[in-house]
Amino acid sequence: MNVLGYVLFLPFIYFYSFILGPVLKCALIPGGLCVLMLIMGPKEFFKHMKLATQTQTSHKPAELT
Repeated sequence: MNVLGYVLFLPFIYFYSFILGPVLKCALIPGGLCVLMLIMGPKEFFKHMKLATQTQTSHKPAELT
């Protein structure tokens, strides 16, 4: 019975991980950003996007002592 479960389960995991997952990311991430731009307005949206990209590049690694 376990073999039947693996035979049915593994193709669905493969399909979601390598086919459906990237397709959903390509559709949902830009769509979500468009909804945020509609809510915030273009001026505020681009201001916050610029701040987000600047703060990501300015982080320095933490030094543990």
